Amino acid sequence: MKGLVVRKGQGQSYETGPALFKAGGGQTGGRYDFMIMDLEYHTGPQLHVHEQQEDTFFVLAGVLTVQLGDEVHELHPGDFASAPPGLPHTFDNLVKDQGAVRVINLMTPGGYEGLFAEFDKLQSDPESPEALALYAKYSAALVGPTLREHLENR
Repeated sequence: MKGLVVRKGQGQSYETGPALFKAGGGQTGGRYDFMIMDLEYHTGPQLHVHEQQEDTFFVLAGVLTVQLGDEVHELHPGDFASAPPGLPHTFDNLVKDQGAVRVINLMTPGGYEGLFAEFDKLQSDPESPEALALYAKYSAALVGPTLREHLENR
């Protein structure tokens, strides 16, 4: 057994999202994925669900808006939220002038990082049959609009 050290500025990033993976499932024996996200204004994902992963967020800077099921919450620095497997959720930076929101994202068990790597190679619409098949491969599914679209259509 060996420890893991990842220095400041190190990690794996992907074109697909704002996450810098400090550790992925391949490095942790599948126990977790640990990432830092710098989420710019209106760049959050569509409402989605993970069948296996708990998706957990801890806000370091800025205001992150999260949707957990039907509930919408604003998270401030020091706030924590978690979506258990099977709960539809999404998140976004909805405060135009605040700059990027810095968030720690922990997913357990690990292995979801592979989705980002495969999406970078895919180069197609996020709702294409190929993209939807990738979500399914990683036990996830898109189930609704982005948080911004959801709130605009209320």
